[in-house]
Amino acid sequence: MIDYVIISKRWRSLVKNCRTYRSAEIGNADHRLVCADLRLRLHAQRSERKPVAVDIGKLKEPDTRQRYSIEISNRFEALGSLNSSEDLWKHFKLQTSEAAQLVLGKRSYPKKSWLTNETLQVIEQRRKARLLGDMTTHQRLNGVRNRLIHQDRTQFVARKADEIELAAKKRDMGSLFKHLRDLTENKTPTLGPVLSRDGALLSDEGYCLERWKTTSVRSSTILVRLRLLMIVPANLERPGTDVPPDEPFGLSEIGHAVKRLKNNKAAGICGLNSELLKYGGPAILLFLHTLFSTIWQTDIIPEDWRKGVMIPLWKRKGSRSDFSNFRGITLLSVPGKLFSMVLLDRCRASFKKSGDRSKLVLCRIVQPSSRFSRFDK
Repeated sequence: MIDYVIISKRWRSLVKNCRTYRSAEIGNADHRLVCADLRLRLHAQRSERKPVAVDIGKLKEPDTRQRYSIEISNRFEALGSLNSSEDLWKHFKLQTSEAAQLVLGKRSYPKKSWLTNETLQVIEQRRKARLLGDMTTHQRLNGVRNRLIHQDRTQFVARKADEIELAAKKRDMGSLFKHLRDLTENKTPTLGPVLSRDGALLSDEGYCLERWKTTSVRSSTILVRLRLLMIVPANLERPGTDVPPDEPFGLSEIGHAVKRLKNNKAAGICGLNSELLKYGGPAILLFLHTLFSTIWQTDIIPEDWRKGVMIPLWKRKGSRSDFSNFRGITLLSVPGKLFSMVLLDRCRASFKKSGDRSKLVLCRIVQPSSRFSRFDK
């Protein structure tokens, strides 16, 4: 043998196949054509660590809700020397996330949740029989497996049909569509290559993201300018109190806004759902009060509240390379939206009491603390 494929010892494991093609002629030489198949393993580009999605459904149980409230109160007993709004926000986000992961655990996404334990055991026995070379047992269990899968699937569809009917009678649209999605199992395809302005197909992830940024709706962050509230005349008072509108927030204001948060909504970049704020108990209200008061005094909003997770959704028609066939939604930080709600309540009450309709425009400006809207500078 005089023909070889030379490769470094470091990359030896990349060689998957190497063979000689004797039928290939290379002139009058006595050499043979040697080909090798290599499989490269490239390291994935590191990105920002995504927040862990916790099992929010467990908060429906009273015992779990109580344990979560106790865990939150134990973590927020001492604030230490946290003075800036950014440090308070990072501490709040970290402690709330850790308490939720400890009590609720990570949310699981089973692929075939409708398979029973009996079916899973038969599938495992069939796999072991194949590995041992017992093809007789493998073929026998193959029929048993197919029969059990069909039976489990039929029972699952019947159970989901009853749940859909019950949700429709209760007018629970959230549960109804959830059960419908469980039945279809058709997931929206992920983003692929997109077309550039010149019509060329872009496959590189960086170019695709830049194309999305420039072609999608031009969005800019509307920051809450707390100084806008100073336009309100000084003699105006908050409804039901003698405190002027530029006074720091009260616990009652924050508690009223927390109760109005909607359940079963996706979290923003921070990973905190509205249920984590609702069922945190008095301790989480006290910490939110401290955080909001610091923001009110320093006029500095946490950086996470100025960011949104933009998700393009395919309309299921036309080419997925065309931007016009997508619609987008933006997921904002829930505590940031809560802060906007408190601001909006105070503005509305003050402006309505003054009777000056022209200042109600401020309510539209102050409402989204980090809302993405279309406007031109």
